[in-house]
Amino acid sequence: MAEQKGVPYDRGWAWMIVFGYFVSSFIMVGVAKSYGILMKPLMEEFNVDITVASLGMAVGAGIYTLAAPVFVALGQHFTERSVVMFGAVFACIFISLCYLKIGIWYLIWMYGIGAGIGNSCLFGNGLVMIGSYFKRIRTVANGVALSGASVGTFAIPPLMEFLLQTYGLPGTYLILGGLYLSVAVCGALYRPIKFYTRETKAGENDEKHKLIKEDLNDSTRKRTNFVQDKENVVVSNTSDPYTDLEIPIETEVNREKSVSFVTSTGSLVMGSMESLAQIVQADESKKLSNSVTIKICGKSIVIPKIFDFSVLKMPAVVFYTIFSFLVFFGYFNFIIFMPLDADSRGFKSFQKAWLVSCAGIGDLIGRVVVGIVGDLRIIERYKIIGATCIFCGINIFIFNFATVFWWCAIHTTLYGFFGGAYIALTSIVLIDMVGIEIMPKAIGVILLIQGLGAAIGQPVEGAIKGSSGSFSLLNYINSSLMIFGGCFMFLYPFVRDNAKKSKDKTGAEQEEEEA
Repeated sequence: MAEQKGVPYDRGWAWMIVFGYFVSSFIMVGVAKSYGILMKPLMEEFNVDITVASLGMAVGAGIYTLAAPVFVALGQHFTERSVVMFGAVFACIFISLCYLKIGIWYLIWMYGIGAGIGNSCLFGNGLVMIGSYFKRIRTVANGVALSGASVGTFAIPPLMEFLLQTYGLPGTYLILGGLYLSVAVCGALYRPIKFYTRETKAGENDEKHKLIKEDLNDSTRKRTNFVQDKENVVVSNTSDPYTDLEIPIETEVNREKSVSFVTSTGSLVMGSMESLAQIVQADESKKLSNSVTIKICGKSIVIPKIFDFSVLKMPAVVFYTIFSFLVFFGYFNFIIFMPLDADSRGFKSFQKAWLVSCAGIGDLIGRVVVGIVGDLRIIERYKIIGATCIFCGINIFIFNFATVFWWCAIHTTLYGFFGGAYIALTSIVLIDMVGIEIMPKAIGVILLIQGLGAAIGQPVEGAIKGSSGSFSLLNYINSSLMIFGGCFMFLYPFVRDNAKKSKDKTGAEQEEEEA
């Protein structure tokens, strides 16, 4: 059956992608930011200190750090849909097995592996899908999709507190696993871009592709013939560069057999089979450069590259990676330890949960506001993200002096507002800096290094809390890193201008050599 033609950029099914990512981020981020509520029951149940109790999230963050680029690459090689659905089922199984409650280290590893692998499948691939389906209103779409994290941060903490008091730790883990399973339905909504570029039945494509490639290989030495004037190949960009699709479509032009071929970069090339031989070979060489071939028992197996560190040759990627590490360390670790900080100030259990929920309310508002302001282009978006990080850091610093619930609630709401604005702009600013084609490669490396902030943050800050006996030093560390990272972002014009000068100089030297 012929399928719909034309990618529905900014319309139609694109909003189903937004809905799927909304629910995914609702569960993923809501559960992650609520982990601090689990730490006190773990400390009491197994008689361990705060450092050990925090290791569940630390292990999850560490695995996420290593696995996120892997599953972004696998999403490019297979489809984002299949990878997200796999991650949802995997996380469900492992987190649900925490129901057995064999011991503290069992819970740490089962939860860490389940959440780490599951989240690494969901987050990066969702961002790639949003970037693929939206162009004109990408910032708004990103803000709406990621606002699911805000709603999750608001709704899941009191739910988790209720589950702990009603079903205890085992029942809570079991229900959290069930929440992750629902993400598989969301992943099913991630329709690949190539769905809109197919024009023949899927069953016909494989056979035709095989036959045409054989004809192309046999005719590489023949004179080039073309469809229209037999001297020019017609090339048009008909799909997003995320596609990895080769679809031969057989036509008859002036009684001469010709084909149209969609390359792995999404360009439609039309011409005779003879004329396309070298194009096919070049396209296949490009695909092989993005993969690694290994031999097992005499058979060659092609696997996608996991880490494309070549993007670190770009100054903008290095700059953004440093910024992401600094800011994410302070931003994420604050909300993990905040419930225990509130407990040390004498707040009740549901008050601690509602403080996290207040952060979710502010997060939602911040994402929506920055989505609107970002697309107006009144202020450059890198300036917006830098300012929001600075204000978020200042707010964490002031929170350290709050003594009553309403005062703490104000600052957690402001933390959520500025933090939500920062998160909503992370991928958008990256696209502004490096472009949509480089974004999938760059985000894999950035997630790898950025995740170190979450992976080492909990045990390091837990040890600091154990030695100092106070949460004040943790708040000072987190606020300082966010403020410094925000100020660092304002250095981007220097990085951009120097990179441009270097590129212009290289181009001029090449022109001189050619002359």
